[in-house]
Amino acid sequence: MGGAVASLAWTKISEATTARAVSLPDLVQRSTRIVRSLPLDSFARSEDIGGTRHIVTYTRLRLDEVIHGATNEPEILVRTLGGTVGDLGEIVHGEADLALNQACVVFLHADSNGVELVTAMAQGHYPLLDDAGTPRLRASRNMPRLMGGASSNAAVAQLDGLRFTEARSLILGARH
Repeated sequence: MGGAVASLAWTKISEATTARAVSLPDLVQRSTRIVRSLPLDSFARSEDIGGTRHIVTYTRLRLDEVIHGATNEPEILVRTLGGTVGDLGEIVHGEADLALNQACVVFLHADSNGVELVTAMAQGHYPLLDDAGTPRLRASRNMPRLMGGASSNAAVAQLDGLRFTEARSLILGARH
């Protein structure tokens, strides 16, 4: 009995999410627009999604460059799952984390109500990090463990670490 109690006392909580890796051509095909953007502001609220109440976050993105798709809008609102409303928070593992003032490339699509969503959650979000003056795509920090993720056709395997100009060319080439 002492061993059972001891094992419970030293047990670490493990958090992990596994998702099927999305190929770059599939990610591009499922997206109505792909943009280089800057998250400017966000707010969270509770909404009914799929018959259940959830916390969602709306992030206002400034569109710096439209890589794929059309838009005349300089800014858009994008909804992600999770967030904090008052003292209540909801974490959705594997969801894109659109950090304010962190430039990123985002693959987007609209749901049946016209709400903009990140395609394939974290697999459709790539923060741009400055590497000696050259912006490079990085995998979203909420990227889940991907089944088939080591495959060379997985979007994250192809885009993570690329210079923005190289990534743009690869994305445009995957449209066909």
